[in-house]
Amino acid sequence: MSHVTARGVRRFFQYAVLYALLLVTAIGASDLLSRAFGVDYEQWQDPDALLARSLAFVIVGGAVSAALLWGTRGAHRRDPAEARSVLFTIYLTLAALTGAIAFTSATQELVSALVGDGELRPDALAAVLVWGAFWLLHRYWARRALDARRDTPHLLLGSLYGLAFVAAGLTQLLGAALDVFLRPDVIGHRLGGIGTGAGLLVAGGIVWGVYWLASGIRLPRRTFWLVYVLPFGVGGGLVLCLVAASRLLWSVLVWFLGDRLGAPAAQHFDSAAVEIAAVLVGVLLWWYHRSILGRVGRSEPRRTYEYLVSGIALVAAALGVGTVIVALIESATPGVDVGMTVVNTLLAAVTLLAVGVPVWWIFWRRIQSATAADPQPEIASLSRRIYLVLLFGLAAVAAVIALISVAMSFFGDLVDGVLGAATLRAMRYGLGTIVAAGAVAVYHWAVFRHDRSVAEAAPGRTGPRSVLLVAPDYADGRRLVADATGAEVRLLPRVDLAPSGWDVDALVAALEGHDGEDLVVLVGPDGPRVVPVRRG
Repeated sequence: MSHVTARGVRRFFQYAVLYALLLVTAIGASDLLSRAFGVDYEQWQDPDALLARSLAFVIVGGAVSAALLWGTRGAHRRDPAEARSVLFTIYLTLAALTGAIAFTSATQELVSALVGDGELRPDALAAVLVWGAFWLLHRYWARRALDARRDTPHLLLGSLYGLAFVAAGLTQLLGAALDVFLRPDVIGHRLGGIGTGAGLLVAGGIVWGVYWLASGIRLPRRTFWLVYVLPFGVGGGLVLCLVAASRLLWSVLVWFLGDRLGAPAAQHFDSAAVEIAAVLVGVLLWWYHRSILGRVGRSEPRRTYEYLVSGIALVAAALGVGTVIVALIESATPGVDVGMTVVNTLLAAVTLLAVGVPVWWIFWRRIQSATAADPQPEIASLSRRIYLVLLFGLAAVAAVIALISVAMSFFGDLVDGVLGAATLRAMRYGLGTIVAAGAVAVYHWAVFRHDRSVAEAAPGRTGPRSVLLVAPDYADGRRLVADATGAEVRLLPRVDLAPSGWDVDALVAALEGHDGEDLVVLVGPDGPRVVPVRRG
């Protein structure tokens, strides 16, 4: 045990020092390359000290990091277990993502200045070259040294980071371009936005292309892959579209039906171009990730996505209900409107209801249909339990806090002898919160109780307690066996057999008669072989 611990400590310091030294070397190299490209450092307070620091970073840091790299590669050749260590995987993932972040930042500055101002920034160009090399070299090393399972978090984190830049850049670029098209007089003020959007899009597109298009899209459709595609890809695009569409709808309703507060059309719709662009980008993200997903069963990531979107839409609808109460109280009581007028507040409520209720109803009906078709897996799913408990809990807490606020206003005016319509107006936000949160809490408490009654009425499922499958790789196999037996199921993919589907019915039949036992099951060409074991 002490030998293993000592080896782990040595690995930690080895990779931590290597990571720090390579960062130091890259910073110094970027500075020296900037000088070679003509960046003037004379305006700095002590340019000579800066040059000396950069030289020290490159010479000393580069020499020591090169020695560490040489020693690391030699250790990996002598002992393959070194290359399979968790700390080495963390090092490669962290170093490559650090390089990707620095590269995207420098690329965004370079492209933004080039497109927006027509200026080539030599310092940004130097940073792009140095950090791009830092990133791609570590990415190449990770591809060579890590298997698909250990490289998956790196690929999907990089894909998510690049996708966020692509979405932000495309929204900014389309919004600025649409603004110029609709209002040619603002072209001088929007070139900066076009440059910023182009920089974000180019930087994010490169990272997303390297991580996702080149590798990530071909990963096995396991949990991490589905988490990226469903909650972040499909769900993120839908949420972006809904938020932007609600803001745009409210602006339109206020212009035609509400109080414009004397603002001209150009000022009132100043953000409309970006909101239209966000709607288009959200739809594009949703469509793309939904199309590559294809048909997928009731996996836990899919449930997470549906409950996430349903919860967000329900919160929007609840805010709409509360805002209606606020608007009605404001219209019936005397007082000075602060922020929005009564009619604009009411239109905000209409917008939230118009966006939130249909989306919540579509996704909640889909969830309830799946629950009616196969109640036990849905009711027992972690996503549904978290969704119900979280919504009920948050609604209950919000209602209690609002009730305390209402009581303070009521008793304060009662003690002062000024209880009246002004008191009701002061309590409007608390009352709106109580009505909305109370409705959410009551409904979801009823759903929770119904789920519990269905679970208690269901016949007890018999089967093994746990199953360790040693079998050909099969993405949905583990879930199918777990759903059929109710056991805790783990899968160790066999490397001596090609990935393939199993005969799940034959496997489940082989597990009969092992109620409450812990099993190891070897699945091969001759069928499953079941071995009872005792867990420590």
